Amino acid sequence: MASEPNSLLPRSGIGLDGPHLVIAPPGNPAIALDARLLDRIQLINRSGTSAYMMGTMAAGGVVAGALSLIPGGPFVAAGMAYLAHERFSEGRRRTSSRDLSLVLGSLEVALHVADGPEAAKRIADTLSQYSRSAPITRPEVYQDAKQRMRDQIAGKSKSNEQEARLGLRVGDETVTVAGEFLKVGNVRFRIPEVREYALRGGNLPLPGGRLLQAALGLLVVAADERARNGEDLALLGKRIAAYEEWTGRNAIR
Repeated sequence: MASEPNSLLPRSGIGLDGPHLVIAPPGNPAIALDARLLDRIQLINRSGTSAYMMGTMAAGGVVAGALSLIPGGPFVAAGMAYLAHERFSEGRRRTSSRDLSLVLGSLEVALHVADGPEAAKRIADTLSQYSRSAPITRPEVYQDAKQRMRDQIAGKSKSNEQEARLGLRVGDETVTVAGEFLKVGNVRFRIPEVREYALRGGNLPLPGGRLLQAALGLLVVAADERARNGEDLALLGKRIAAYEEWTGRNAIR
């Protein structure tokens, strides 16, 4: 892993360190995920339509209650006014996502950022530039993409396997795949067991009371499968070509 992050968000314990997403829960070693392993990083947007519709209906009830000639009309109006306010507030909350989606192939892992939508958006915007579907905007990312393309054409997967092995760390321990096992340092978990933990939203128990979110471990499993099966050369080629066109490079350089 790179050096320790300069700061962590106070509520979620999440931070950034170059291309790494750092998660440091209290009492747990910092978990570092290399965003270059991922296909996409994005905000999870929940629709606020139903909340807004309920708010509109409640607002209509305010008017009806206030104009009603039946006893208790003003109390009905007050109650509906509160409901309208609460529903509109919920609609705004839903459209301001605090959740990140970490995507690798068909696997999506959600990560909640308790520090608010602005913090979640800042993390997504910063890390998404390192993901594999993002446009290439820097020479070092371009060179890395070209090297991966050459390796795949030559039938070499060593570099991709190395990426998968270094993609996730818990403190000083690397998370790797060894046959049917996911290894965190020297601790082994059967991959079906890891999937079961992940489906329940659970954590992998590590020595010393440490924990690792099982779904993050599955990202390493998915990355290992991708490394063995080969990269999506069509997508990689499009990203390389777009960068070369953008910079005016000759494609054969």
